[in-house]
Amino acid sequence: MSMFREHWIGGLVTYTSFFAISLVATLIGFFAFRQPIDWNPTVSLEPLKIATCFAIAVLSGLWPDVDIKSKSQQIFYRLFLLSNAVLIYEGYYSISAFLGLFAMFPLIGNHRGWTHSKLTMLLLPAVFLILPVYVQGDQLDRHDLLAAQNLVLIKGSLPFYTASLIGYATHLHLDGILLQSRKAQRRQARAS
Repeated sequence: MSMFREHWIGGLVTYTSFFAISLVATLIGFFAFRQPIDWNPTVSLEPLKIATCFAIAVLSGLWPDVDIKSKSQQIFYRLFLLSNAVLIYEGYYSISAFLGLFAMFPLIGNHRGWTHSKLTMLLLPAVFLILPVYVQGDQLDRHDLLAAQNLVLIKGSLPFYTASLIGYATHLHLDGILLQSRKAQRRQARAS
């Protein structure tokens, strides 16, 4: 199986497993312990958000390989191009410029450099926590960062962060960086 296929299937299967377990936990909390249906902040029960989380998990599982000529790179740079075209058309030039700058970063590093680090695995998905705060900045209480409305903004974006983190972690695991799988150990032994 090609690494591209292994990574997108890995991201999908891992997030599906997480989602199923989390959904069961949510329903048990709701029915057995009389928690509100949205008590579990790691999953959303809205169909569009669920589909978005699955897409984010798969794309995050592919992201680390954007630093080499690969199918992952083709997918992401097409998404960058489309996003930039929409941003320019809508007049968001500064956001378009930042997206363009961000798109260059993977190309200046080595393969399995910063895109394959554990720190990046934790920090890059934080875009999904920061973006709603930026977009809905007028609702942000800048004087009390732990104010209820700030926590609601973060809670609403936590499923996307979780999906991205799971997809990214799956990629690093399959590459033998996060926790070395048996397949990665065999691959490493053959290379030695």
